[in-house]
Amino acid sequence: MIAPVKHPDNGYILIDMQKPHLQPIHQIESLLAYSVNGADVDTTIVNGCVLMRGRQLLTIDEKEVLAQATVRGKLIVQGL
Repeated sequence: MIAPVKHPDNGYILIDMQKPHLQPIHQIESLLAYSVNGADVDTTIVNGCVLMRGRQLLTIDEKEVLAQATVRGKLIVQGL
């Protein structure tokens, strides 16, 4: 089951509730406040735009960001 959670700034997140650490579901509010983390988010929608679907980012190239971070991290270490 994927549970939608409305965010106050006109956004929605869909949470994958089939994770072991989210079971059993007794009080959904407590579960969302204390147990859900970013890795449980399946889909993110803001102002009608789908930013992530099925844990895949749709608006940026994640591999490119990680590659650039690696290069820049090495430059920072070299500068120390």
